[in-house]
Amino acid sequence: MVNLDTFISDEILLAQSHPLMENNSLSVASFQGVTSPAAVWEIQKRDRISGLHKRISPLDYATSWEYWWCVPGRMLLPEDMEVLRSDRPRIESILEKLVWLLGGHCLGINSHFDGQNQPLYDWQEVLQFVTESGINADVIDIDFFPTSLQKNNKPIAGIPLEEISQYVAIEPAHLHIEFFSLQAIDGGFKLQEPKPLCSCQIWTGKPLLKNMKTGATYTRYDLCISTPYDTMGIPPVICL
Repeated sequence: MVNLDTFISDEILLAQSHPLMENNSLSVASFQGVTSPAAVWEIQKRDRISGLHKRISPLDYATSWEYWWCVPGRMLLPEDMEVLRSDRPRIESILEKLVWLLGGHCLGINSHFDGQNQPLYDWQEVLQFVTESGINADVIDIDFFPTSLQKNNKPIAGIPLEEISQYVAIEPAHLHIEFFSLQAIDGGFKLQEPKPLCSCQIWTGKPLLKNMKTGATYTRYDLCISTPYDTMGIPPVICL
């Protein structure tokens, strides 16, 4: 039997500290006017400026959890890699529980994006899907998307173009998880991009299209109408 009080305990909500965080105050002045990635990386190595920042993802209206993610355009220093390595079991323990509870819908090049896409409830099966997609899951990116509701304006497979505007699109709150491989560079690592389509979505409900005239509904996992929260800070209100 699952103990709900300890399902995701408070002890694993906080990310570990980073040894270079005090140097990040240097980044604004250090990178002023710098545009090339190589120049940014040289400054990072010289001043020991981290390639990570702390992000926050909500579990419910009152509880959030922390994780480290890559700052766009920066490299990962050895200190960053150690933080990611040592914090990875905590991150995966949370995702493992959420996949077991809600299911994870894996999306790749050959996946169904409609109601035929069946969720996985085992985190190890999600990782196996990632491996089969040709990706070494060196780092994991996590975005929280709040509930979104809007009139549909994009073509959808199986729906005549003349009927597209008759549908409303609904996306319940969900987590979108991306998996990245790393590429070694001088002094550290960078994200290997572009990468094959490969993600896992953990939904609090089914995303769907509903015809405003007939009431016909279609489950779709590729609506992409929601925008992720700015997870550098805790949102004032979370509606799941």
